[in-house]
Amino acid sequence: MWKTFVLMTIVFTTVISGMLFWQWKAYSKQNDPINEVFEKAVQEITVKSKENKLHVTQRIHGLTKDMEYTVIKPDSLYGWSCKNIHNEPCDSKDENPETFLPIENELIFEYIIPIEAKEQAFLLNEWTTVIPNVKISSTSIIIVDSYRRGGTWVAGTKIKGFKEMDIIDYYYFEGVGAAPSLYWQLEPLLVGDELSKIHLYNSLKKPEININKIPDLTEFPYVSIVFTDLIAEQSGNGIIISNPNIAGDAFIRKLLTYYYEQKLNPSNKQKWITDVLTSISAQLQAETDKGKEVLEEMKKKLTEEELLSFIKLVSGSSEEITFQRLDQFVTKVKGLNTRFFTINAKNTQISVPLMFYDTRKVIVNGIHHKELEILYDEGKSLFPFIETMKALGYEASKLEDGEKILVTKGKNTYRFFLNRNIFIYNEDDYGLFEKPLTNINGQVYMNKQWLEKLFNITIDNDHKISISG
Repeated sequence: MWKTFVLMTIVFTTVISGMLFWQWKAYSKQNDPINEVFEKAVQEITVKSKENKLHVTQRIHGLTKDMEYTVIKPDSLYGWSCKNIHNEPCDSKDENPETFLPIENELIFEYIIPIEAKEQAFLLNEWTTVIPNVKISSTSIIIVDSYRRGGTWVAGTKIKGFKEMDIIDYYYFEGVGAAPSLYWQLEPLLVGDELSKIHLYNSLKKPEININKIPDLTEFPYVSIVFTDLIAEQSGNGIIISNPNIAGDAFIRKLLTYYYEQKLNPSNKQKWITDVLTSISAQLQAETDKGKEVLEEMKKKLTEEELLSFIKLVSGSSEEITFQRLDQFVTKVKGLNTRFFTINAKNTQISVPLMFYDTRKVIVNGIHHKELEILYDEGKSLFPFIETMKALGYEASKLEDGEKILVTKGKNTYRFFLNRNIFIYNEDDYGLFEKPLTNINGQVYMNKQWLEKLFNITIDNDHKISISG
């Protein structure tokens, strides 16, 4: 068994029929934050390991008296039932079989998880009953094992106690948040290196990992990393299963990918964004096509110091990371507004350049035009061409081929080409040193220099942008 691990002895309170039974009250109450959406509760889970099943008892307490709760139970749970503290079926206010009333602020769920007797390893994700409007602040797990004693149990949270008896082994895990993933394997596991909240478990084959090369990241969630070849590489809540032959850089990438997946808002989990954040943190090349393009664009527009400041803001954030928040972090380090990540999230197939927006008011001939959004790119101010022309009193539109823009005012006519450094004024061709128009994400822009020269207007920059002419 796991004899090298220094373990705490678990307190037992009662002896019943030769079997030991106990309860742990292991949670710390916290003051509810202002505007907290979810009600808070704690849960204690007992898992009894049998030959071909796990028998689970899940107690959630701290609930509101006389409030009816809807529960969600995974399809993998069998023989599910809800009981009160008197071991009686739970009451409900209505006929809905998924709503229940707590007795003395507590609900108790019992169910069975089938397990093949010959399994050498298994990982349980989403294996508990959930109350959607209740946030679990802490979870404790007791494992009573009389059948799988030759192996090792690991949870996606800290082990606080282990006791090896004559015919039964006891494990006790405890941590913050909802139920972690649960892992078991037949082959014994040893505890390896530890770094902050990262705990390594390995079989006889120890991976060649230099844990000191892992970047120092704040707000790192607890994670148990199991190096084994008894089960396919995968991850769960608080657990990463990795092949013991993994290379050092590949391991760091795997760990940081897990880290950023935990920090990202669930609706924002696109593979390229975790690839970008991981690559910046670990100073590695991006792996996905879009990740490579986005990372290259960031390195062109941000200095190394700005990239470092950006990733520190991301890792240091205690709130869920959204694409909008990533844009805010870039804005903070650059001092210029951007929607780089937000726009790229909507354009999943292509990469959109990193552009910055001038937030000053745009005044055209004395009138404030909110629709005019000025870009700032590599020292140049870019104006939305068609919209600016219309604000100046011109008629402007793209022609049917999409490659030319027609601008008219009175008897004067201009034709501009998106991909050529010429324009036509009143049927005469004029050559320019560069293309006057730029197409960015489907929007056509002209920089300040060409607007002033070609249309004889004046653009003043101060605390506002004034266009007159």
